[in-house]
Amino acid sequence: MAISNIAQNFLSKGKISQENYDLVQKLKSESGSSESEILLANNLVSEKDIAQLGAEIFDVQFVDLEALNIEKDILNLIDVGTLKRSQSVPYSIVGDVLKIAMVDPLDLNAKEFLKAANNDYKLEFYYGVPSKINELIDGNVDGEISSEVNQALADVEDDLVENIDVGDIDEGLSEDLQSAPVARIVNSILMYAVKAGVSDVHIEPLEKGIRVRYRIHGMMVEKLKLPNNMKANISARIKIMSKLKIDEKRLPQDGRFKIVSKGHKVDIRVSILPIIYGEKIVMRLLDTSAGVPSLETSGMRGQSYERYIDSIKSTNGIILVTGPTGSGKTRTLAGTLVKINDPNSNVISLEDPVEIRVDGVNQVQVNSDIGFTFASGLRSILRQDPDKVMVGEIRDSETAQLAVEASLTGHLVLSTLHTNSSTAAVARLIEMGVESYLLAATLRTVVAQRLPRRLCNDCVSYEIVNPKTIEMVNETMATVKGFDFKDYMTRLSSVNESKLLVKKPEGDDYYLAKSVGCSKCSGTGYKGRIGIFEVFVVDDEISKMISDGAQALELSDAATAKGMITMIQDGFLRAFEGTTTIEEVLRVSRE
Repeated sequence: MAISNIAQNFLSKGKISQENYDLVQKLKSESGSSESEILLANNLVSEKDIAQLGAEIFDVQFVDLEALNIEKDILNLIDVGTLKRSQSVPYSIVGDVLKIAMVDPLDLNAKEFLKAANNDYKLEFYYGVPSKINELIDGNVDGEISSEVNQALADVEDDLVENIDVGDIDEGLSEDLQSAPVARIVNSILMYAVKAGVSDVHIEPLEKGIRVRYRIHGMMVEKLKLPNNMKANISARIKIMSKLKIDEKRLPQDGRFKIVSKGHKVDIRVSILPIIYGEKIVMRLLDTSAGVPSLETSGMRGQSYERYIDSIKSTNGIILVTGPTGSGKTRTLAGTLVKINDPNSNVISLEDPVEIRVDGVNQVQVNSDIGFTFASGLRSILRQDPDKVMVGEIRDSETAQLAVEASLTGHLVLSTLHTNSSTAAVARLIEMGVESYLLAATLRTVVAQRLPRRLCNDCVSYEIVNPKTIEMVNETMATVKGFDFKDYMTRLSSVNESKLLVKKPEGDDYYLAKSVGCSKCSGTGYKGRIGIFEVFVVDDEISKMISDGAQALELSDAATAKGMITMIQDGFLRAFEGTTTIEEVLRVSRE
């Protein structure tokens, strides 16, 4: 129910001046907007002021949702569709009473919807700030996916067939399938993935039922279970979207398709693998509307960034980016391509697949099914008069040998390699058959990287650092000249506290940020990821060590003596600044 004479009420309470009151009346007559809309648009009062005024006038208690840490289980007690329709959100349980904040707690129809959606609790209604209510509803995508899928499942008949025979499907039939319950379930699974920033969707057939899991910020999270009789239909639907063979269930298949969701253009790579209980489906998502990532936003910084930028200015040699799958190697190379691409150079990339398109770079996609591999592709593009070449991955000895030959003939070659550290790349290439003296002559720089989760700024808290942690930190940072944890934290907190999530030391107590969890980060305590890096530069001394057969640890010791910041050290510095946690850095560094 709208509050009448709202401007007059604020005037009488001294919340707005007579001049502002007159302005509201003038704008109201000219625009036809409500007084509350005008007051908010001109920043004369806040949404909270209006909600508190309504609570006072209508004798309904106001609740400040900003001050509460609402448990996810409570948010999920009522389905998201009902919450959206009634513009409300449950926030607390006291005994057998469920407390609900509403935009308009006097809306009788909305309250009836809420009562019908809940059979377990008595309901109490409170005024809340509209933007916060809507934020909590929109953030509760877990509830939304469950709600939408449950509705679709309710439409599935008991005699749902185990196989979908669509024959020669045409575009018209494909459009019709959008209204089918199975299609709605798949769409809901994908829409959740886009909203939550998921990198991979796993649909896994079990002995009883189907498990849907998502990789969110590098972590696998189970979000949904579906009944057993949906296995073949879910698989068939995704095969249709990916233009794969519906009747092929014995062999693995790979495909892709695109979706558009609220302005996000998303490429989806599909991999289907037969397992004992059916077909396991993994869909990898790439938001192509996000643009090309830059090196400046990758997390690489300071001396490491400067050393890497110097290395990519070389006209020949090999530059490698290493790390496990999902550690951000592709994004780092894409940002590098942007840096090295200029009108005076012919830059060609060979990728599997081309995930990030870089304007001005000649990007080629390999196709192993027809024999167009990294090795054969590299031979071909070297006949295209390139200056700089990017090979998506060095997977075998043939590609490694060709990369060395290309660098020796005056090309700058960039690629990726799966190793745990930067210096371990040397041993890996030698294992692939590259002679150590050739590697010493061509290798310029190796970058190792990981993606620890970034702490959620909305719920970050702090904890006192125990003596064992301080001891471990000082031991890890020992190769960083002059580093002392307590001195560093004191200086860090005094330099720029407003921009760093750092709490000042109190006496002998020092603090590090820790994860808590809130509605904005789905209760995880983390939101997004940040890169941590190790940049290993091969100078004359290290080149000689490689030629003489030095081991990875010896190379690492020599590099740190020359000022290299290791990946764990870079991660710890991020933890000291409140960007992530030491536990998170240690977790990803073990990958």
